[in-house]
Amino acid sequence: MTPRQQNQIDDEDVSEIYLIRHGDRYDYANPSWAETAKETSNLTTDPPLSPLGHRQAKETATFLTSVKASHIFSSPYLRVIQTACPTSDTLKIPIAIEPGLSEAHATPGALPTSAQRYAYFPQIDPHHEAMITVTASPGRTCQKTGLPCEAFAGHYVTRVGQLRDVLEDKFRGKTIVCFSHAASVALVAALLRRGMEEFKFAPCGVYRLRRIGDGPWEMLRSGACNEGYVSENSDTTYPWGLAEKHFEEDCGGKYQGSSEGIGLDYFVRP
Repeated sequence: MTPRQQNQIDDEDVSEIYLIRHGDRYDYANPSWAETAKETSNLTTDPPLSPLGHRQAKETATFLTSVKASHIFSSPYLRVIQTACPTSDTLKIPIAIEPGLSEAHATPGALPTSAQRYAYFPQIDPHHEAMITVTASPGRTCQKTGLPCEAFAGHYVTRVGQLRDVLEDKFRGKTIVCFSHAASVALVAALLRRGMEEFKFAPCGVYRLRRIGDGPWEMLRSGACNEGYVSENSDTTYPWGLAEKHFEEDCGGKYQGSSEGIGLDYFVRP
């Protein structure tokens, strides 16, 4: 390969994805929050960041200062939007709210829309059109809210696979930054075609993945820890990963995974 050909690959056919977990959760640090939120008819699964989480988000934005990204995507959950805002301000890129990055046990239609969030977070692009639609699994309800939800982990994992395919196709040759949840280690496994049990996600952990052309993705940085840029962590929001128990069916029926042949090795390439 000539230097000119190499430069063309470097400039035109290198895809990178930064995947970041949200910072420290307010409800984990303050357990009474959920009870008060329920009493006031607020969604208990959509807590904000704690003061520590806000500091972690700002430190992560500083860490990402040199990233040459074209897009920033965020889960529609409040704690993730709050984590993404400092990076949006630093990189001067609007935040596209993407349902495909939603939390496990997602409850479609329960969260404020992008337009509604925009009133409080002007960093948001209110005109972004969702790449993935999250749907409730038949007969499944969220244990915390009682609302219809997407079954975890089976249907969550299949949704992540769909998101991977869209990202690979739509953003080839680009660098994108995605803010999500701990369960999105499934997206790391999906891109790398590896077992989900191999990965954990620290609060404000940063996974960096790169792909040249149609070649395999490689992991340049693990998000299993946040050492080197986050100055403080708490015991309540800690590194988390998927385990076999998340795919075992409960007495409520199917869709968590095992009854549909979905397990930790779902993304492992044959």
